[in-house]
Amino acid sequence: MKYSPRFRLFPTEEQRDAMDWQRDTVRQLYNHALREFNKIPEDAGTLRQRVWSIRDTLPALKDWWPNLNKVYSTVLQKAVERIWDNTNNLGKLKANGYDVGSLNWKKPREYRSFTYRQS
Repeated sequence: MKYSPRFRLFPTEEQRDAMDWQRDTVRQLYNHALREFNKIPEDAGTLRQRVWSIRDTLPALKDWWPNLNKVYSTVLQKAVERIWDNTNNLGKLKANGYDVGSLNWKKPREYRSFTYRQS
């Protein structure tokens, strides 16, 4: 079982604006990565290999997209890995007989979190 501690924050207005900006930047990266993921043919490797190939392009993407330099790198990596998590969970539901669709582009109101991971 995965345990993720959650903490309630009471940010100032300036901190709230900074977090909103970061969340929106991570959302845009997720949407970009999802578009790139959908371009990769399914026979190009396992699901994990296809997502990791997109994740591995992040350093080059930072040259093209300067705002990504202002976001912690593991936050960006986790945003791309979220595609693998979501697709994997959809596969489990499908194996249990549920009718599932595909991953969708996220609107600003639909992307409400980003993850700082520490190991």
